[in-house]
Amino acid sequence: MTKLPEINGHVWIGTEPITLDDIADKVVLVDFWTYSCVNCLRTLPHLREWHDKYKNDGLVIIGIHTPEFEFEQSPENVKEAVLRFGVNWPVVLDNDFENWDAFENKYWPAKYLADREGNIVYTHFGEGGYEETEEKIRELLGLGTKGESEHKEHSHGAVCSVATAEAYCGYMRGNIANELGYAEDAEEEYKENSDTKEGEVNLNGKFFVAHEYAESREDSATLSLKLRGTEVNLVMAPAKGETIVEILWNGKSVPKELRGKDISEEGKLTINRSDMFNLLKSKTPIEGTVTIRAEKGNFRAYAFTFSGCMG
Repeated sequence: MTKLPEINGHVWIGTEPITLDDIADKVVLVDFWTYSCVNCLRTLPHLREWHDKYKNDGLVIIGIHTPEFEFEQSPENVKEAVLRFGVNWPVVLDNDFENWDAFENKYWPAKYLADREGNIVYTHFGEGGYEETEEKIRELLGLGTKGESEHKEHSHGAVCSVATAEAYCGYMRGNIANELGYAEDAEEEYKENSDTKEGEVNLNGKFFVAHEYAESREDSATLSLKLRGTEVNLVMAPAKGETIVEILWNGKSVPKELRGKDISEEGKLTINRSDMFNLLKSKTPIEGTVTIRAEKGNFRAYAFTFSGCMG
């Protein structure tokens, strides 16, 4: 049986540094997350429910924020996200992956549950498993069978179809459709490829491509990607100052019924922070091409994520 390791970090949000002595005789749920990960964000309502229901019974939740992208190392960015998403349990920044390595973790999100003796007795990776996790929490707290949960097992959709796999835009993990390939760490004039495969980044116009992102370098430069699913999210950041982009679906303005929550009625997206943005949301599966066109300022595109779930 594995013991809960000491949780280390130079920056804690919402608390002074927490030691193993501070949480002795507590049931501890450790949650590895990062704020631009859609899968992590979908677990937050369940964590919030458990925190509110069981904090007075001896449950302590500790969020370990291990960044996927460089901008997620910023304490200011993480503090803003913690406030925006209502994360009201302690969070420690794990920018050097010290805790990630101590737990031998490999996934976002990941949950480790320790009993009152500090033994890790349950783990869960990814979304789902909420009822099972809560049952285990209640068992360790000595509360018996579970009460009625406020959230369904899959609150983002009960029926799911196959969706496009996560697609990165930088040269480190991305797949590019352009015949030129990636011009690494350099500005280049790209010509879009009319023959693309699902999940391939297709650039048109001037772009600078770094290991994590593709950055537009002129007005009307476009980044397109062929996909299938019911939801499209894109991790983005402004290169400098506020940036505005137009979102297109199959070369046209996004129809009202497909607009994601971050898209305006005019089909525009204002990028004023480094974050994940919801571009498309459909009640049924769709297939086609989403395009991001630079309108004001230069955007950085990091990674697309998709869902095939309906409801």
